[in-house]
Parts: sequence; structure tokens; C-alpha cells
Amino acid sequence: MELGCPTFVPVCDPEMGFEKIVRIAHARGVCKQKDIVAAMRTEREQAVQCMDAFLQAVTSIPGIDSHDANALAQAIGSIEAIAKASKESILENTDLSTEKAERIVRFFRDPRQNLIVPSLSLG
Repeated sequence: MELGCPTFVPVCDPEMGFEKIVRIAHARGVCKQKDIVAAMRTEREQAVQCMDAFLQAVTSIPGIDSHDANALAQAIGSIEAIAKASKESILENTDLSTEKAERIVRFFRDPRQNLIVPSLSLG
């Protein structure tokens, strides 16, 4: 069977034809469902890898732990958004202390600090 090409199934009577059509439709639906499950599994693995890379990058900031990184991810989002965020924005949207918010802002504003971040493949 090819997608877009009709499949002709020889049958002896209409009832048998209907039964075959139902079986074929069911079989194709099961195959599609398996493809969806595999695609969702792959997507989930990629999301976990991306989150691991995010956590590794953000926790490389001195004084920032995984709880802080998760709070930043939920409240602000991407590393780019965190880099652009102001201290006030970080304080308003997370439970981080003033000192940690200042560290984050300083880290992304000072080019010498950026040398600390390990190179990551977010592929």
C-alpha cells in the first residue's frame, strides 16, 4: 500500500469487503499510532537533553544551583532571555535573592565572565 494510491482488495461479497476495509483501516491506524509513540519518545528525549544542557550552562554561573536554574527556566525561559533580563525582572519572577540576581546579570554583562561557560551542543 502506498499513501495517496488507492488499494484494491478483491472480495466475494460486500460484507466481506467491509470487514477487510475495517481490518486494513485498523492495521494502518495501529501503525500510525506506533509512529506517533516513537516520535513522542524521541521528542521527549530531545527535550530532556536540551534541559540538561540548559541546567549545565546556568549552573556554571558561580553561586547558582539547579533549583535556581529551574526557577529561571520556568519564570524567564531560554538562556538568551535570562541574559537579557534585568535584575528587577529576575527578582519579580523568581524566588532568587538579590545577590543571586545581581550575579546573573553581572555574569551576562561582563564579557570576561562568559569565558567560564562550557561550550554546549544544543543540537
